[in-house]
Amino acid sequence: MESDAAEARAQLAALQTDRAALAGRLVQPWWWDVAFGVLVAAFFSSYSSHSIWVIGAALLVFSLGVRWLMAVYQRITGTWWDASKVGPVQDRVRRALRRLVVGYVVLLALGGALEFLLDVRGAMVGVGVVMGTAAGLSSRWVTRIYVAGLRAGS
Repeated sequence: MESDAAEARAQLAALQTDRAALAGRLVQPWWWDVAFGVLVAAFFSSYSSHSIWVIGAALLVFSLGVRWLMAVYQRITGTWWDASKVGPVQDRVRRALRRLVVGYVVLLALGGALEFLLDVRGAMVGVGVVMGTAAGLSSRWVTRIYVAGLRAGS
């Protein structure tokens, strides 16, 4: 009976060590978040061009850039994860993502109204920069709280 308890404790300790090692591997390099933010900013800023061709090209660059970032992240870390679906912080991340989406919708509405209804040229560039900054910072934030949750074992 005592040997079973000792074995169980040893297995739990090994799992905690593995979880801590995984947590250390999950943090992407700083430039990943910057690149993601730049892609978001460039896409939304392209709306200021008022050209479906420029916006379409920006969407293509955005899509290919995000796919490339995902591939790079998987090559660096050996995994891909979604903190809104798994892990110790998924509820916190979902709440934050809901707020971020509401903020994005409000910014898009304001920027679109300024750019297209009131003819304030470049308004969507400002919106794109704000959205890209928020995307990069929130990416880093989600990674940090996810890693902290894994390390804490919660």
